[in-house]
Amino acid sequence: MPESIVSTVIPHLLVKHVAAPPRARTAKDAAETRAEHLARLLIAPNLADAFDLIDQALTRAASPTALFTGLFEPTARKLGDLWSDDACSEFEVTIGLCHLQTAMRRISFDLLSAPLTRSQPRTVLVISQPGEPHSFCAALHSELLRQAGWNTVSDFPDTDAALADLVASGWFDAVNLSLSPALRRGHWLPRVAETIRKLRRASRNPALAIVTSGRVFAERADACASVGADAATVSSVQIERCLMRSLLNRTARPAANFAWI
Repeated sequence: MPESIVSTVIPHLLVKHVAAPPRARTAKDAAETRAEHLARLLIAPNLADAFDLIDQALTRAASPTALFTGLFEPTARKLGDLWSDDACSEFEVTIGLCHLQTAMRRISFDLLSAPLTRSQPRTVLVISQPGEPHSFCAALHSELLRQAGWNTVSDFPDTDAALADLVASGWFDAVNLSLSPALRRGHWLPRVAETIRKLRRASRNPALAIVTSGRVFAERADACASVGADAATVSSVQIERCLMRSLLNRTARPAANFAWI
């Protein structure tokens, strides 16, 4: 390579690259700041400020769904970060998530359009892991999938046995099983693996697709495989795509026989 290029052009390109305004990074930082601010307001004594901020954000959002995935979801993670930093209790995290869920329900009822109509909708069971007190992921995914035209069944089984009975009582194409969107539940993964094993054994559908959600699955690439799920969501915007891909993969190969487990 000519010396003139090495000594002049390449350094210029490097300097230009470093000096370029990091617009994407700036936008991400601003979103993270808004999420942290809302998280703190959700655990403050006066909730009016939190709901005012949500209303203001709604007027700027492209859609209610964009608000849910662009602000509510990172706010849930920020609540978990506050707990990790000893800035709040786990009880306060739970209350904050409940307030987010309440706001989501209100906005969905008031502003979301009628769900899509499909001639042969798939049926998906959307649940939290039995024993998981944080149901925000399940509530959000139920709403997103309902809007997309899925036949969505939501329930709150408190034990693996109750969940197995539920799955055995009807036909489900897929299950979305979630952990907390706020707290890293790494120590819960063996429990989730056992739940999934029981789900597959109890299901009437030998090709049942199972997609997991929650903070631990978003942050740990190994978590999905470790529990035996077909896929895991990093963000709620992926939920329908993950379910559809998992269904295609499941129906494209011979169904496993879980009777021996």
